[in-house]
Amino acid sequence: MMKLNKRIPAILLAALMVLSLTTGCVSQYVDKTTEAPVTTKAPETQGTSAQPGTTDAPAPSTEADISGQSLSVWYAVSGTSGELFNSLSEKFAKEYGVTLELSYSGGSGDTATKVSSALLTHTQPDVALMYAGPLYTGGEGDFRIGELMNTTSDFDKADVFEGMLDYCDYMGEGICAVPYGISTQVMYYNKDLLKASGVDMTNPPKTWKEFYDVLGKVMESNKDNDKIKAFDTNDEAWLFKSMLMQNGCTIIENNNGEITPIFNNEKAVEVADYWKSLVDAGYMNAAQHSNAEKAFLAGNTAFIAASSNRISRWTGTTTFELGAIEMPYFTQPSLALGGNVLVILTEDESKLQAAWKYVNFLANAENNTTFALGTGYLPIHKSAMDRQEVKDAIAANEMYTVAFNQLQYTWAYTHFQEMGTMDTQIKSALGKLEKGRGTSQELLDKAVKELQSEIDDK
Repeated sequence: MMKLNKRIPAILLAALMVLSLTTGCVSQYVDKTTEAPVTTKAPETQGTSAQPGTTDAPAPSTEADISGQSLSVWYAVSGTSGELFNSLSEKFAKEYGVTLELSYSGGSGDTATKVSSALLTHTQPDVALMYAGPLYTGGEGDFRIGELMNTTSDFDKADVFEGMLDYCDYMGEGICAVPYGISTQVMYYNKDLLKASGVDMTNPPKTWKEFYDVLGKVMESNKDNDKIKAFDTNDEAWLFKSMLMQNGCTIIENNNGEITPIFNNEKAVEVADYWKSLVDAGYMNAAQHSNAEKAFLAGNTAFIAASSNRISRWTGTTTFELGAIEMPYFTQPSLALGGNVLVILTEDESKLQAAWKYVNFLANAENNTTFALGTGYLPIHKSAMDRQEVKDAIAANEMYTVAFNQLQYTWAYTHFQEMGTMDTQIKSALGKLEKGRGTSQELLDKAVKELQSEIDDK
């Protein structure tokens, strides 16, 4: 039986922090449209289910008959992603004779807040697709998913990208979620604008220094057009964390469960100084990242660092030819993963087997690849790269090659209770830095001090 309420107040605070963010890989994944709850009812079966509330059920068997079971499911994806998630869920319901009560729970921040509140009153869903899922499972001492992975013959952990499994770990204590809608940032560019600027992208820049030189050529060619900027990002905290790792700064240290932020050391200051140089040179607007995507799609920005799920969203919709390159780096290629995971939250042990079957079904190589290619997220399985549909997608769209190539050097940041605060502090520090309200060292010191204070006060 999983433990509940041990850290819920802290989680609720973290959820409220996430709700206020546009950073940390949160809002860029979700269309904020509202969807009515959907109930996917299975065909009538002769199966029976255990009585609700049973806590002494026997250990789950992967071959158990789950027909007749009912599961409540909350999901934090909408638009095309929500439609495809519903479609795959309906397929599961029909195949296994399970009734699914599917409810769109709002954006990532909204869902985090709702799950936090529901855990307090023991009204949480049985399964959820959400951001920062390990906070709500591993953070409460619930590592049932990791145990099921180890005892289920049809879940091959070795076939899942290591960074994605790490994304489902809590504080190094164990796996407590299943990766699903995962993405990295990609460096997109306006091919028409670069061609008109005389920039040859045959051999694209690999390092941030080389990238800086390319940005200079763009601005020099468009010096009489004050609408044009060379670069921006719609999620500065996410990009900054990747850049820190690229320069040898691991952002935080986890010493036997004690978190110490270190993103104010010499390596971090070097990254912040580079960031400031982009603004000082006029290559990037100061503190206008919320408008970055709109400006890029309007044709006024040459490059933008944005989620890989934009590949499917933007392809064929822009007024210019769209391209993408792998993210530049400092000393080594490195990219932080982002996105949603599947978690099992049920307190009813009689539903555990059905919940696991459902999660495992969604995450298997065939179904996850279908979801990934239909939404722009990344397949979680290494073997997906050998599937014909992936090869066809790469052949049809060169940008998929970029996204998939980056998987070899992705990593997952440590999930800890104050991670929402960390992203808030990073975003605030960068905004002040861009506006010249302090030096890199001063602002990062302040961000680290405030984050450490919250960690110490928990």
